[in-house]
Amino acid sequence: MPITSPCEAAFPRLTDVEMQIVTTLGSVQRFADGHVLIEEGDKDFPFFVVKAGAIEIYECSTGVEHKIVEHLPGEFTGDVDMLTRRAALIRAKAARGLEAIVVPAERMRRLLNEVPSISDKLLDAFQMRRRLLEDGEVGFVGVRLLGRSNSREAVRIQEFLYKNRVPHRFYDVDQDDGRALATERQVDLSRLPAVVCSDEVVHEPTLPGIAHCLGISRDVPDELFDLVIVGAGPAGLAAAVYAGSEGLRTMVLDQVGPGGQAGSSSKIENYMGFPAGLSGADLANRGFMQALKFGVTFNAPIAVLAIERRDDGQLLLPLCSGQVARTRTVLVATGVTYQRLPLEHCERLQGAGVYLAATSVEARICRESLAIVVGGGNSAGQAAMYLAEHADKVKLILRGGDLYKSMSSYLADRVKKHPRIEVLLYTEVEALAGDSHLQGVTLRDNRTGERRHFDCAALFLFVGAKPATAWLPDTIARDVKGFVLTGVAAEASGRWRGRGTPCELETSLPGVFACGDVRSGTTKRCAFAVGDGALAVTCVHQYMAREAVEA
Repeated sequence: MPITSPCEAAFPRLTDVEMQIVTTLGSVQRFADGHVLIEEGDKDFPFFVVKAGAIEIYECSTGVEHKIVEHLPGEFTGDVDMLTRRAALIRAKAARGLEAIVVPAERMRRLLNEVPSISDKLLDAFQMRRRLLEDGEVGFVGVRLLGRSNSREAVRIQEFLYKNRVPHRFYDVDQDDGRALATERQVDLSRLPAVVCSDEVVHEPTLPGIAHCLGISRDVPDELFDLVIVGAGPAGLAAAVYAGSEGLRTMVLDQVGPGGQAGSSSKIENYMGFPAGLSGADLANRGFMQALKFGVTFNAPIAVLAIERRDDGQLLLPLCSGQVARTRTVLVATGVTYQRLPLEHCERLQGAGVYLAATSVEARICRESLAIVVGGGNSAGQAAMYLAEHADKVKLILRGGDLYKSMSSYLADRVKKHPRIEVLLYTEVEALAGDSHLQGVTLRDNRTGERRHFDCAALFLFVGAKPATAWLPDTIARDVKGFVLTGVAAEASGRWRGRGTPCELETSLPGVFACGDVRSGTTKRCAFAVGDGALAVTCVHQYMAREAVEA
């Protein structure tokens, strides 16, 4: 039976005053019953507020039309795709003699920026609705991914869908429901994974291919931006929010989607303002929505190949798509990646039992089995706590003897007290076993040399953070570990070619800034990254003012 109102926050009603405000931006129209207002796959579709009658929302991803909700007078259509400009996931139809206020998409986005009293209600509803779709609480299926749970390619696709908030469901072809779907859609099991997107089956898809199938555009506008941010972790998202709110024409580019390393954190409890904690994904989604509200453009999955500076000061960013982004300034916020262990088979098994993140995607792999986490920082501790909710047992491996050395005290205390987490000090991973996927791990006590083998389906690595700077030109100075030098350090490197003294976060290449974990000397904490992102926008303003005077 269709759900009329599963959550008050997801389906609020506008007041009479709010409806009058919305009416000034659109027009009141009547529609015949059954008229399709929004078709699955539509982009930039209008915003509808019901005055009389109803709007019925249907899911069509399985090929069978299924009503999931009904909007009544005072209620409205839309979810986060009103802001992302992605293709609609649902079909909306008029019912019961519908009379509705119809607002064009562009005016709707302006409303969210200019009328805070309505904006808060709409944004909360949009986010809650997407969460209901993602959780399947209203019977929504969305994109269906077929593959094997220990497949590297399937895990990467799930990460992309997860970070980009695309409602989806994974089907293991070794399980009954997966085999049934594969038979129904005539999936070639020799060409897995496969994505079922509406009526289309895509075998062995690439991330750009999936983005195209879902209507996620990677087209870069042919215009000169004020700021292009490379990386959509906490630092990049914070910079996007501040830049957009201050009127800078801003674009964010990322290889996967919003979140960065923090997006993989199951729970962050020491972030100010959230005493109950929040997940990294939730923090990233909030920042993403804020930036969209202020008109920031996002593009993913897309990689920046280089930075080139023209004689007139304009910066060019060649992209993996063959396009070139043009901008006055660039902010490097690409963060760090955890490194693989220097062991045989480690690289081959990455994504097939060896993981550098611990989200719901990876947690599924170690359900009712042993999970081993390597690392002594907060990311490792958060992963251990989260995985303990899914795995039978979690072993947290530290090369040294002090759990409190790099991990916050509150988190270390919880890890030590958790009944399903065992902390092994002075321990290192010596060998991995498995052909197509991880099957076992050998651990060694680095004091006694004692070795123990454990059957294990999942090994999580949170060690050796390496800055993502290989794509940067040599004109941008870095320290011995590859982290980007900024401000006084960039000037002292001998590579500074600008006029005067660089801004605090400016690199040795004028107009290019760096913030967050990728920057040399920073504290690798989420709150610090957010503050750094905000500071970067101040530096961008200083640079643009400096260039205007010197011109």
